[in-house]
Amino acid sequence: MDGIPKNLFETHRLGVGTREWLVSARQVPAFKFTQTKFAGYSEAHRGYQFVRQSPAFSQILACTEGEGRVLVDGKWQRCPAGHVYVTPSRALCAYEIQSNAPWKVCWVIFDETLRLPSLTLDRVPRLVQADALGLHLAIEGLCHEAGAEAEPAGLELWAALVHREVLRILQPGQADPRLSQLWLRVRQDLGGVWDLQRMSRSSGMSNESLRRLCQKHTGRPPLSQLTHLRMLFAADLLACTQEKISSIAARVGYEDAFAFSNAFKREMGLPPSQYRARQNIVPSAISKR
Repeated sequence: MDGIPKNLFETHRLGVGTREWLVSARQVPAFKFTQTKFAGYSEAHRGYQFVRQSPAFSQILACTEGEGRVLVDGKWQRCPAGHVYVTPSRALCAYEIQSNAPWKVCWVIFDETLRLPSLTLDRVPRLVQADALGLHLAIEGLCHEAGAEAEPAGLELWAALVHREVLRILQPGQADPRLSQLWLRVRQDLGGVWDLQRMSRSSGMSNESLRRLCQKHTGRPPLSQLTHLRMLFAADLLACTQEKISSIAARVGYEDAFAFSNAFKREMGLPPSQYRARQNIVPSAISKR
């Protein structure tokens, strides 16, 4: 390892030949639920160097191929494939590539308001071992969706997958099976009467424990996550069937089609009828139910 340079100045340099793909919170509305600002991936080449004195965001930068180096505890350390550089907000961090071979990395930048303990408890950067291939593929899929159809439900799904992969890196082995089983039961009965008490009983947790766990893993409280799952299913039905909107509303737990329409618009950005029209469905290809 090399010694730390005497003077580290704020530096944002991509270098010649570096290629980068990214999406922002402006392109992906679902990022607001996880306080995500940007996500992307880079094929970095010599000259790629970033030094941030006191960034107003936290970040994870994961290497999937090649090797760069990162600043940890005042010293440069190797960052090869299978390693992730985790940097909290307001902490000096730096990373760069010195070799001629490309350094392939993917990264997620979070707003300073994010309160994931695995990001905020340590006030200094750290280097951890983790397989980031899943995160890279999720970010690549999200970038592709944003640059192609930019279909709201598709963006939501990719964004959720990105966050799930982030949690796997930051909190390995901490996914709670009680939460997984709860959402499985909810999906099997989306039209049922679900309230916080029923969800708590179904998961074997208290109301407060469920609220905290759900917020941690999905970025939403339980009832908001329930609505989110219902609207994603409704979006699939609108896109792939000719089923009446009133019927779809009933299938996801709404007796009042007007209330359903309002809820759908809040989640997806468009009323159900406009959302369906936007899909440009060919009638002969629509399944009938």
